[in-house]
Amino acid sequence: MTMPEVPPPDLSWVTADRAAALWTVRRKYVPQVASVHGVGTKEQKSYGTFGGTTFTVYSYAEVQRVVAALESGEVVLDRSWRADTEEGARGARRDALTTCGCVVLMLAVVIALALLSK
Repeated sequence: MTMPEVPPPDLSWVTADRAAALWTVRRKYVPQVASVHGVGTKEQKSYGTFGGTTFTVYSYAEVQRVVAALESGEVVLDRSWRADTEEGARGARRDALTTCGCVVLMLAVVIALALLSK
């Protein structure tokens, strides 16, 4: 078993991307994994040129607890949630194709509306 990472003194919360990397899961399943395993969350706000956005961060200590449970085999995640399995890769490809299909459909609707309004 590997030793848990020691967080820098100012790091007590991690982003969903970081949690996904530590758990080796697809980003979209981070909220489910956190919920099932009691990982604490909080909302953070970020402000930029075009306004603010809110995103969820996860307790670093609790994320590390789940990492240890995954490594020990105490916790087993659905193979389609994982980023390192064929099932997970297939799901990621399916999600990408679905997104592309939606974008193409939206563009087709915009073009059709533009042509019909003339």
